[in-house]
This record gives sequence, structure tokens and C-alpha cells, in this order.
Amino acid sequence: MLTVGLEADFPGFDPLGMGALVERMVAVSFYEPLMEINEKGYIVPHLAESLSVSGDGMTYTAKLREGVKFHDATPFDADAVVFNFRRLMDPAKGCRCLAEVSSIRSVDKSGPYTVEFRLKAPNAAFPAVLADIAGLQTSPTAIRKAESAGKNYAETPVGTGPFRFVEWKRGISLRVERNPDYWQKGLPHLDAVVYRPIPDGQTRMASLTAGDIQLAAVPSAADVAAAKSGQTRVKVVESPGLGSVFAMFHAQRAPTNDARVRQALFHATDRALILKTINRGVYPIVNSPFGPGMMAGRLDVKFPEYNPDKARALIKEYGKPVKFTLSVSAVPSAVQLAQVYQQMWQKVGIEVSIEQLEQLQLIRKAIKNDFDAVSFRWPGRGDPDLNAYQFFHSTSPRNYTQYKNPEMDKLLEQARSALDSKVRLDTYAKVAQLLARDGTYLFMHSTTNYFLSSRKVDGLPKIPDGLPRVGNVWLER
Repeated sequence: MLTVGLEADFPGFDPLGMGALVERMVAVSFYEPLMEINEKGYIVPHLAESLSVSGDGMTYTAKLREGVKFHDATPFDADAVVFNFRRLMDPAKGCRCLAEVSSIRSVDKSGPYTVEFRLKAPNAAFPAVLADIAGLQTSPTAIRKAESAGKNYAETPVGTGPFRFVEWKRGISLRVERNPDYWQKGLPHLDAVVYRPIPDGQTRMASLTAGDIQLAAVPSAADVAAAKSGQTRVKVVESPGLGSVFAMFHAQRAPTNDARVRQALFHATDRALILKTINRGVYPIVNSPFGPGMMAGRLDVKFPEYNPDKARALIKEYGKPVKFTLSVSAVPSAVQLAQVYQQMWQKVGIEVSIEQLEQLQLIRKAIKNDFDAVSFRWPGRGDPDLNAYQFFHSTSPRNYTQYKNPEMDKLLEQARSALDSKVRLDTYAKVAQLLARDGTYLFMHSTTNYFLSSRKVDGLPKIPDGLPRVGNVWLER
């Protein structure tokens, strides 16, 4: 049995409401998507055996694997896929993924194991949507059964994955056990996996060294640095990330509704010093929402340099007191970063109060657009569109900062509809540069994926999305 230590408890496992990294880290054991991301960052078939697109880019056809069953023994087929997507696309359901599935006009069965997705406009990022939360396949029978009984399906998930959901003790642990009928022969290797929420990083590391857990997710920079230098007897599993860590500022609330104030905040932040001190050099600085695990993450983007004099001049030009609240996760590393922000910004005349919240509270605050500023993390997805369109297009329900710019809308639409990869990259370079000029995100560093593990743990794939595919893991004797 493998025990995994995570940074927070799990809100729930209905794809309608999923979004937090910790949920996805657990869900990958019992849910599977139509498409998947591989170690090189490419989107490849998974529950869909193949995915083809029409010449005009308006229709994607998915050929599904045959012989796959959900954990409740019901068949995975075209009817199940159509059920899942129509449920997600129903505005009344309020799916957090609405921005991702908004490009779909209709989804229909064209054969027992064939599904056609007709889009409203060409969308080159659509395969990555099928590799994300929207592509996760749940048992229609289990959902209907839970709804008819008045129960919360999010607490009793049923998928097709290598492990079956068994038991969830909120705040304590969640247990999954080997799926004996898993369609990938020879997998999984383990009989069971237990996930334990351990919010305190020091406690999580102590549990790892004591052998209480064998795999620790989202370790602190200090623990990663110590493990890399050989100071601790644990293994480091590393892969380049797809997303970024950032502070985001509300674009419709004073004082950060003024681009001069946002630029002052950018110029007042010594990102290199933060990288060296807090992040111990293990997380590279990023200048855009695109992490180094994807091609768009290697674009040459100029971000406002550290220049406190320029920050003071911008605040003086603004001409009014600059005072706001920064909301952060209550974990020590996040609080420490917030305190450094506070000190740096205070030096240029910006007064900041820090509000510490539990992670779920922080996420809810962002979803409701109820904040002045938030220190946040987006682990990223397999296509740059999923790191940009939903957060910066003026019509998106996930545009947390309420940033509205017609120029940005036009660029995001162009990038989404272009099927030529070079055209898309050139357009995302303009997106990134526009965000650096007047955007609402102060980008800090990449979400480089680190797991620390016992030396007995082997086989964990190095996937850029940072989700632990425990179906491939085994324990050395």
C-alpha cells in the first residue's frame, strides 16, 4: 500500500465542481479522461482511441476504446460520453468548466463507440480540453443513482481508472483500492493507495522521513533544496510545470483598477531576491501564464523590471493613497511570501493588509471575484489556451480579476481558432506581452512539479501537469 501526503483536504470529486490541484491529484487514481498528456507535454489518446478533426476545424470525432467498464460494471461507451458532456454544458448545473466547454455547440453519438463534438468556431485547444477535468468520464448510472437518492455524487465518485474509490474520512484520509477489471493489463501494481491531507509542510516532511507516508506532494522549496543536495534520504521526482504562481489584482476595484498602480506593484517586487531567498533557487521565474513545460512557456517575454524608483513615480502620478488587502492561503510558505510582498510594496508607499484563509476559502473568494488581491497558483493545463482564455477573456466566468481589454479578447480568439502552431505561438507571445504591459497578474515563478518520496517508491511518471499517476507506481522490497 502507498500512502500519499497532500497539502489540503479534498473538496469533492464531481467534475461539475472540481478545479483545485489537490482534487485532481486524488481523482487521477479513479477517473480517466478521453485524452491524456504524456511526459513530453503532448496530448495523446487515452479513453478515446483516436481523435480526428474536420478540415474546417469545426468537428472533432472521438473513437472510443471498447471493452472498458466503469467501477460499477456499467459500460463506458458513446452514451456515457454524451451524458457527461451534456451535463457539463448545462448552464443550470453551474460547472466550473463552463469556460472550457463553451466552444462546444453540440455533442452527439454517431455510433456505439463514436462521438462527434461540433464546435461554435475552430478551437485548436479542444484536444487539451478533453485531457482536462471536462474530459473526465464518470458513470452516468452512479450519478443518476446519487441524484435520485438525494445524495452528493461528489462524495462517491465512480470512474474507469486503475483504482476504485472505497472510503473517505473528511479531513483524515481517502482510500482507493485496485481495480481488478482495469483495461490496461498489468496495471495497477499496488493493492491500495491512501491519501492523507497534511496541510503543514513540516509535518508532511516529518511523516515522510518517519515512513508514515511514502510520497509527499507540493513540498516546500527548502525541503526540495535539502533533498537535492543529499541532506535528506528521500528521492526527488521533478518535471517542468505548465503553470505559474502569481499575485492577481482586481481590475474593477480601486486602487488596482488603475494600470499605473498595477505597474507600480510589478516594479516594486524584487522577484530575483524572492527566488533566491524564499524559493531556494528551485523554482524558475516566469513572465507569463505559460509554464516551461509547454512550448509557449519558452517565449521571450519582457516583464517589468525591479525598479522601486519607477514604482514610486507611478504611485505619485496616481495621486491617491494606495491601500488594499492581500488574501493568501494560511500555509506558512504562502504567508511568508505575502509578508515579503508587504515589505517590498511598503517601501514604495503601498499599504497592504494580509488576510490568511484556508485553501478552499481562498478558492471560493477568487471564484466570487470577492477580493482586492490574491496570492494564487494555477498548475496549468496542456495547451496555452487553457492557461489564458478563461482567465483573461472579458466574457469568461473564470476571469477572476474582471480584466477587460478588447485587444486581449481579439488575440485570445485568434489564438484559439488558428490551427497553425507557429501562428498560435506568435499570438500567445503578444498575449503575454500585453499582460506584462497592463495585465492584472504579477507572475512570480513556475509551478515546477516536485514530489519527494521514499527510496522504495518507483515508477512515478514525470508528467508536466504535476498529477501523480499512482497506477504506474510500485514499491521496491
